[in-house]
Amino acid sequence: ILLKRIREQWATRCNVKGKGSCSLPSGSAAPTDLELSEVGMIDPKVLRRLCESCTELQVEPTEGKEYSVTLVGQPGVFVDPCSPQDPYPHRLWTQAAKYFEELKEEDGLFPGGRYACAQILKSRSLHFLKNRSLGEICHIVQLGISQKKLLGYSEGHLVPHGRSEECLKERAAERQQPVVNASQQPEVLYASWEQVYEGLKALLESSSNPAPNMISLSNVKRLFRSHFNLVLSETVLGYPRVGDLLQDPRLSCLCHLEALGNGQVVIRLIEISQPPSQPMSPQSSWFQVGPQYEQMQASPSLAFQMQQPSSHQVYYGADSWQHELAMMAT
Repeated sequence: ILLKRIREQWATRCNVKGKGSCSLPSGSAAPTDLELSEVGMIDPKVLRRLCESCTELQVEPTEGKEYSVTLVGQPGVFVDPCSPQDPYPHRLWTQAAKYFEELKEEDGLFPGGRYACAQILKSRSLHFLKNRSLGEICHIVQLGISQKKLLGYSEGHLVPHGRSEECLKERAAERQQPVVNASQQPEVLYASWEQVYEGLKALLESSSNPAPNMISLSNVKRLFRSHFNLVLSETVLGYPRVGDLLQDPRLSCLCHLEALGNGQVVIRLIEISQPPSQPMSPQSSWFQVGPQYEQMQASPSLAFQMQQPSSHQVYYGADSWQHELAMMAT
């Protein structure tokens, strides 16, 4: 981190084109990748020797080959940007929510990194961030992502939560519809609950990577597509995240999620697998309800097709279509 921050400071304060004068004011937004690319690399060994030779700096070893540098005689009071504790007043969050909701699209596209996003927010001299340190703003950004739902990710950028991929998936999950990209084919095959159960069972029983009867959570969608030519869509089945989908009671007797020591999350087969804990509908897994309330059934043992929903078509799960039809009849 120290190496990166020094390069950022140098790119910010000095003219990267070689004119030798300051080009950007201190405290401005983070330099671009192009500006950083024109700044020379720093030798980490040279930097450490330089810090150790300075009587005003205190160097302490940490984990592995890492080390920390602090100013001599000054307490190391730092903000933990990953802390789940929220020490900020309610008024700050209210004003922040209003600010992000009202941002124009071009002003609401932030870098994907927490630190770079905090730099931009600080450079805008926002009233609700007045007198806040850069460390505090980093923490506020983190809480805005993880707890407050003020920010989210979209195509690698941080954006207001209402424009984020997470929000789009939550809305799609409420409607039990796919999140359709512009590049996606108009007709694709989505896995039903029966196909999810049988597909997971087959994959886990035959898998040996990263270990027998185990597959990586990040690979499960790709494996469904390559092995069964099916799209495993969590939103079609009513969940905004794949991890939540895999913890549904219908899969509880088949598999469970497990976090490995390296941070990888895997799906592990339960040794004694039995039929799903909740009985599946003996009829079709999905029904298309149109203007005349006609039902289009698809065999649960076969892959089924689901068109992109039009303005008068809604797709219902097998557990909710009867209630919806009853409501329409009234």
